[in-house]
Amino acid sequence: MLTTRHLFTILLAIALFVMSVRETLDPDMWWHLRTGEAIWQMGAIPQFDLFSYTVPQNVWIVQQWLTDLGMWLVYEWAGLAGLSLLFAGVVAVTFMLVYARCAGRPYLAAFVTLIAYLTAALPLGVRPQMINILFLALFVYIVEGVRLAGWRSRALWLLPLITAVWANMHSGYLTGVALLGAYTVGEIIQRRFAKPDETTLSWLHIRQLAVVTVVSLLAALINPRGVDLVLFPLGTLGSSAIQSNIVEWYSPDFHLVYFWFFGGMMALGVVSMVYSRRPVTWTDLLLFGGPAAGGLLSARHIPLFAVAAAPIIARHLLSSLSQTRFYPLASGSSPQTAPSRFLQILNGVVLLLMLLVGAVWLQTRLAGNEAALERTFPVAAVDFIEEAGLAEKRIYNTYEWGGYLIWRRIPVFIDGRTELYGDDFFQYYLQTIRVDENWQQPLDEMDVDLVLLRRSSALATVLQVSSDWQEVYNDDLARVFVRNDE
Repeated sequence: MLTTRHLFTILLAIALFVMSVRETLDPDMWWHLRTGEAIWQMGAIPQFDLFSYTVPQNVWIVQQWLTDLGMWLVYEWAGLAGLSLLFAGVVAVTFMLVYARCAGRPYLAAFVTLIAYLTAALPLGVRPQMINILFLALFVYIVEGVRLAGWRSRALWLLPLITAVWANMHSGYLTGVALLGAYTVGEIIQRRFAKPDETTLSWLHIRQLAVVTVVSLLAALINPRGVDLVLFPLGTLGSSAIQSNIVEWYSPDFHLVYFWFFGGMMALGVVSMVYSRRPVTWTDLLLFGGPAAGGLLSARHIPLFAVAAAPIIARHLLSSLSQTRFYPLASGSSPQTAPSRFLQILNGVVLLLMLLVGAVWLQTRLAGNEAALERTFPVAAVDFIEEAGLAEKRIYNTYEWGGYLIWRRIPVFIDGRTELYGDDFFQYYLQTIRVDENWQQPLDEMDVDLVLLRRSSALATVLQVSSDWQEVYNDDLARVFVRNDE
């Protein structure tokens, strides 16, 4: 029986999936695909760099090897369109898990879930980072199931198994361990120093959760690189080059419209807790405040806040409406009669129309992928490089185009694997691209013969007037230079 509430939930899931289908524009996607291909062909995980001519001796910790392999197999089977649909499915499942743990289903929970989705929307796409929000949502779903839904505590032992998989798919597995730690500390403080409520775990369950947290951290050691992979995310978080020069690691700029949802979601959370008629627990504060601080520190962490905070916001927002006329609708407790024959038919027609509109939207979005690639990556410039017989020369490329060059099988100067190159080499790269003092030094020391740059690059302007370099190609996006003696 297709009731209005069931239809609403189905429409939410369809909308989340359709909205999540994006063009394949992540610059790192390309080297992830080539890495997956290398793993498939070699039957082993690379130990040293395969794609640059500058640091081939550097040890390469392929911390997301399982995701890379999966991405390559999907690409082989279904192309870039298949990857777009796969990651859209990952995002949709993530936020349906969030929805399932929000109070006030279907209507209030859907409202909070959509706010969370829009808060997290900017970095969504064909990116291994989507694995992080999926597993984080799964962690919240399981722990909240034990706290609030009456699940048996043995369900917590699923978490170390999930962590072992997560650690081989992305270094963000530490987010899950941190989440379990926040639950454990929050519950201890609530039971020992505050007033426990019906959501507070018993001491037995708290001890079990603490053990699960430690075991989950140890489970991350089940990977091909052992402790090196476990410690990998600490190196990323401690890299000054990454923190200072990669935009998604910057703090959010609230002058930009797409960060307003993050600010709005934080404000909604604070207001809901202030006016809530149920006590705000220490666990609530840690799970809301910790990810919020992470998001304020780095925009990359905003989706983690959206996933972790949504159930807390929904719970307190519903409580704040408890003595208003909106509560029966918000809580989903208003009486629901069996739908008439006509209403069931109408609901079916609405569902079919939604599926039709969604299919047209997906087809349009996927059909525009190739044109979007040409607007984003130097497709025509690399075509010229190959046709002119320049692909074997040593190239200096911009950081964000390194992954695409790897896809085109051109050895790169640098690419998005910043942790592989190290902070010193990244500064070495910046010395040239920023036209700092001795900007020519990296080009000379690395015997660079070919330079591929954005048309608007300051370095391109300098090379244009240099007697040592000659421009051999340009278009609306890119410019190519070769040494005059070449």
